[in-house]
Amino acid sequence: MKVKLAKTAGFCMGVRRAMNIVLDAANREKGKLYTYGPLVHNPQAVEMLRQKGVEILGNDPVSNATVILRAHGVAPEERKKIRDSGNVICDATCPHVAKAHAILKKEIRDGYKAIIIGDRGHAEVDGLLGYAEGNGIVVENMSEVKDLPELDKACIIAQTTQDRNIFTGIVEEVKKKVSDVKIFDTICDSTSMRQREALELAKEVDAMVIVGGKNSANTRRLYDISHSTGVPSFHIETEDDLDHLGLEKYEEIGVMAGASTPNWVINKVIDRIQFLLKKSKGRFFRSLESIGEFLVESTLYLSLGAVSMCYASLVFQGLRPSATILLIAFFYVFAVHTFNRYNERLKDEFSDPARTRFFKDYGKTLIIAATIASLAALCLSYLLGVIDFLLLLFSCFLGIIYTIRIVPERLQPFIKYKRLKDLPGSKDFLVSLAWAWVIVLIPVQNQGMYLSYKSISILAFVIISVFIRSVVFDILSIEGDRIIGRETIPILIGPKQTQIMLLILALIIGTFMFLSASFGLVPALGYYLIFSPAFMVICFYVFHKRRFQVSTLFEAIIDSNFIFIGLITYLWQIA
Repeated sequence: MKVKLAKTAGFCMGVRRAMNIVLDAANREKGKLYTYGPLVHNPQAVEMLRQKGVEILGNDPVSNATVILRAHGVAPEERKKIRDSGNVICDATCPHVAKAHAILKKEIRDGYKAIIIGDRGHAEVDGLLGYAEGNGIVVENMSEVKDLPELDKACIIAQTTQDRNIFTGIVEEVKKKVSDVKIFDTICDSTSMRQREALELAKEVDAMVIVGGKNSANTRRLYDISHSTGVPSFHIETEDDLDHLGLEKYEEIGVMAGASTPNWVINKVIDRIQFLLKKSKGRFFRSLESIGEFLVESTLYLSLGAVSMCYASLVFQGLRPSATILLIAFFYVFAVHTFNRYNERLKDEFSDPARTRFFKDYGKTLIIAATIASLAALCLSYLLGVIDFLLLLFSCFLGIIYTIRIVPERLQPFIKYKRLKDLPGSKDFLVSLAWAWVIVLIPVQNQGMYLSYKSISILAFVIISVFIRSVVFDILSIEGDRIIGRETIPILIGPKQTQIMLLILALIIGTFMFLSASFGLVPALGYYLIFSPAFMVICFYVFHKRRFQVSTLFEAIIDSNFIFIGLITYLWQIA
């Protein structure tokens, strides 16, 4: 039994752009913030924005506020009315809709009447009618073509989320009535792809779940397309609608979402479906899944990866592996990541619902365990020596300082970042440094060595490998970070640029290790360590292209590369 997620599920480009504009404005602007009508046709997204202080502009006029024009766009006279009231306009109109506006302005100026194929009363269609300047006619279906008045010349334009088959059929009928016709296919490619994939996916699965607002036209079309194939289809808004649908009896379930459905809603739906399907599995497999989930979500599996990396570091430098040093690495990394996950539990509600559920069940126990692990790491470091203890204590102190406001209150209006935690990328860098601290620096100091070329090489390798892992998960949780107002590297420079940055880092450390091993500056083990950053970049690339959902399994696959590094080191050592 499995869930198959459509590749095109989630926000379309225009809606995602509008949502990002609103979230960035909500995190940045200090005054009143409004959207001109609901930003998207999704109640959960609208409610989330309301909780962030973004209200929907009603009938009462407002002034001295920032008004965000939604992806659907607005008529020119409405835009003018907003600006004349003394408001600042933030334009989040979808570029595809803006293109349709530009086409209408030109064709109306050239004397053409506008035939708008779309849903009468829809916000986007109302905006298009505004640009038609009273010379627009809305046609919803084939039967309405016969009611068109006599027209000498007309331009045909489509609502961007219109069904392409309906558009094509109406166009053919209009061409029979009007001699001079200009046709502009303004249907968004994303809409066509979404509808095509809904049809294809419905033929491959036993049941379809369509996620989106009940008042979303494009979501209803996806449901109609899916239902037309004969496969059992269900249109839901949230995961709570799933409980009484009887999905447990289906072997494979397809999930498709409307263009205005947020990714966090989709993730919650997938998580609930997987939870429901788990009930139909045998007790043995349920137990195995539960154990695996606990190991990954509790960071125990990642902490074992830190032990594995520490072992590889010691062997790479020619140092004798020490059980005490390996245990310090395990306890310290477990504590660091558990505290981080607890602090980020609000974001995880939007990006990783499985983790949110896990921390509701085990959060208090894990915090106690992380506190004990921190003390255990400090005690073990004291057994190694006073300097080792002070180094680890300093690292723990940095972790405390990381979350504390350090900017004086009188300077807060002039300084954007109040805590180290607020600096974009600070978590990724400090976590990488924390790993390097216990995996490389403390062992080197304990053995009474200076930082050799091999030590510097493995230090760079650990920092870059852990940094890549951390940023990969930042990319996956970019929506949740934006919602809670946390700036990360992907938010600051963009996801695509971040992916390029990670690829460059992987190439740099890979090339460095390869050349160092080739010239005999480091052991031949350096050839095999290239596997770690390359593995993570490949995993993320496959994830991104195949549109797998964020899951415990994906995290386990990413973190397994640290385990493999230790295994490779052991095999190299005995070979």
